[in-house]
Amino acid sequence: MSSGWGCQYLTKEGDNKEWCRQLKKTCDPGCHGCVLYGEFLFSKPDTPSNAAYEKRKAKKRSDDPFGRG
Repeated sequence: MSSGWGCQYLTKEGDNKEWCRQLKKTCDPGCHGCVLYGEFLFSKPDTPSNAAYEKRKAKKRSDDPFGRG
């Protein structure tokens, strides 16, 4: 994956230039276990992160959970 961000877990493994050291597989941004999962909305519609992002966004959280002033 070529993009403008840098991931601390992205490295090379043999001939694979996009290896995730955290998940020990080829990098797939937004997959389960990825540091980006649920944090961002991806342009690729079938990314699992998109559903998690929408679910997280849908929760209505108050700035003041104790209901003070």
